[in-house]
Order: sequence, then structure tokens, then C-alpha cells
Amino acid sequence: MRAELKWSKVSNQKSSEYTALAELFFALNNSNHIHFHALVFDSHKVDFSRIGERDHDKVLSRLYYQLLVHKFAKLYPNDVGMCVCLDHRNSSTPLEDLRRMINATLARDHAIPHNPVKQLVSQDSCDDDILQLNDVILGAVCAARNSKHLLVETRAAKRDLAQFVLEKSGLRSFENNSPRSVHRFTVWNFNGGGRG
Repeated sequence: MRAELKWSKVSNQKSSEYTALAELFFALNNSNHIHFHALVFDSHKVDFSRIGERDHDKVLSRLYYQLLVHKFAKLYPNDVGMCVCLDHRNSSTPLEDLRRMINATLARDHAIPHNPVKQLVSQDSCDDDILQLNDVILGAVCAARNSKHLLVETRAAKRDLAQFVLEKSGLRSFENNSPRSVHRFTVWNFNGGGRG
């Protein structure tokens, strides 16, 4: 396929191509070449004033912070460092500030003093194959997590792909947090506190 790959573009006509993409992802995942970590945050169920923030952009930045600290930098704290590339979004939080906060937390709370996050950038997913792959897998996770893949009006291709991703993930459900012993494919249902 030559066009940008996105969950929103999964169609019955392109079903086999998207399934092949998911098969490629799991081949890479099962051989430990690529990992997937998702943080699920249901903004409809959160009282933003209770968590002291009405600015949804700042809340999203805090969620990125949590995901990057707990599911990336803490798990992969090598001395070489990592470059993190986020899908482009308009944000009032400078990524360099976020990078410094992540590294400071890792040094202070997790005894990782060498600034493992060397670079934090955003890029348009149309220019990045990994971001496109992530978009498709994340879309399938969200559809299965919210049971949208079971709705009658859901395209068969999306229903099948979401079910395929759930089965291949090795998890029973995306509604519960992944066991702590799992490291290649995890889903963290964030509730504003610790892991549930």
C-alpha cells in the first residue's frame, strides 16, 4: 500500500493488507524487535477539576510523561539513550521541557542518572512508518478495549483486525492492566493513581 496507514482507513477492501501489517507487527513483537505500550485514559470518566487541571492539553502532556517514564525509560534505561518520536500534535507544552522532566524523575525516583531520553520529538505520522504501524495497532486496541469491534455497524475489517490484535497480544482483555511480568505488549488503564 502506498497511502498512509491509519486505523481510520481500515476498510473491507484493504482488509488483507492491514492484517498482513498486523502480522508483521507481531512477528517483530514476538522476536523482541519492537514493543508496544499503551496508556488508556477515559477522558469521559474523569473529573478534570479533581485532578487539578482543566487544560486538556496539559493533562495529555502529563499522560505522555507517565507513559514515557513508566513504560519506556524505566524499562529500557540503557546508557546509549533513546530518541522518542511522538505523533505530531499541537501542544503548549514544549517537548524539551517534557524531556527534562522525564529525565529528572528517572534520576530522582529510579536511580537512572544518565538522562536516558536523549531526544523527544514529534513527527507527522504520514512521514513515519513506525508511527503508522502504531496507529493501526493502537486503533485496534482501543476498538477492542471499548468493545467497538463488537458493534453491528463496525466494518468487518475493523472487527476482525481488533480481534486479531487482541488474540495475538497474548492478553485476555485490554480492559485490565497487563500483568507486570509482561513487557513486549502492555496496556495500562490509567486512573490517575498507580497501576490498578
